[in-house]
Order: sequence, then C-alpha cells, then structure tokens
Amino acid sequence: MSAAPARHPRPIPPAARTSARTSAPRARTAPSTEPRTPGTRTAPNTRTAPNTRTAPGTRTAPNRRTQAAPASAARPHLRAVAAPEQARSLVPFAWLCALIVISSLAAVLLINTSMAGGAYERRDLKIETATLHEQRATLITQLEQKSAPEQLGRDARELGMQPAERFGFLSLADNVVIESGSK
Repeated sequence: MSAAPARHPRPIPPAARTSARTSAPRARTAPSTEPRTPGTRTAPNTRTAPNTRTAPGTRTAPNRRTQAAPASAARPHLRAVAAPEQARSLVPFAWLCALIVISSLAAVLLINTSMAGGAYERRDLKIETATLHEQRATLITQLEQKSAPEQLGRDARELGMQPAERFGFLSLADNVVIESGSK
C-alpha cells in the first residue's frame, strides 16, 4: 500500500497557481493589421491575433482579449502565501530545562550529603578500631605477664598452694597414679 500524498492545510486556489507575474498586469494592444511575412518581427509587448479569415459580409464579435484593460481595474499581483506557522511558546521548554537543572543540583546535593555522612561514619569507625587495637594490645601484654612462670608461682602461693615435691601422671583408664615414669 502506498501512503496518500501530504496535503497542504489550506488548498491554494487555482488562480494563484499561475506563474509569477509582475505587480501590475500588462496592457494589451490591438493586433496589427499588417500581414506577417517571414523574417519580420512584431514590436515588444504586442500580441497578434491568430490569422483567421472570415467570409466577406459576416461580422465577428470583438475580441475581448485584445482590448486594453482599464487602469482603474488593475489590481496588484496576488500570490498564494502559506499560512504562518503557529508560534510555539518557549515556556514549556524553559520549564523543562529549569527542572532538569534543579533536579540535577538536588541530586548532587543529596549525593554530597550522603558521602559526607559516610565520611563521618568512616572516621568514627576508624577511631573505634584504633581504640579496640589499643585494648587488644593491652590485654595481650597483661596475658603475657600473667602467664610467665614466676607470676604463676607467686599467684599459686597467694592461693595457698604448695610446690610439688614429686611429679606424677594420672592414668584414668587404669585409675593409677604414675610417678616419675614408674607404676
């Protein structure tokens, strides 16, 4: 299927479809009565009537085309002009541009604010991590001091324990105390 050709919104009247003319119509002169011979030219702005012969004694109606138009009837040249395009308002476009700019600025502000909040939280977490590392180092130092043999002996004596004179091992399977490797 072929699409119908696009039509102009206002049709152009047939009188306006003629070729361009000057602003005032030309006055026409009566045709010359001289017979044309080959090689002769007529004066400019004159037209000759077609060479038609009539029978003698017959009358013909005057040719209205060849009569000069009166000057009062002369009209300025009219031509078809396309209807002007409706002026489109730039206000919606301006509002759209302003909305885009404002929304992008708001988005940048929100992203910046959230990043700043994240930066403060990160700083707080770094401070907390540093404090926990210090506590861990302090606890490791205390553990190493308390697990030293001299400290263990001192703490045992404070609790009322006596040093062992002989070393022995318990065998739970046999319910026997093994001392110095013998049964």
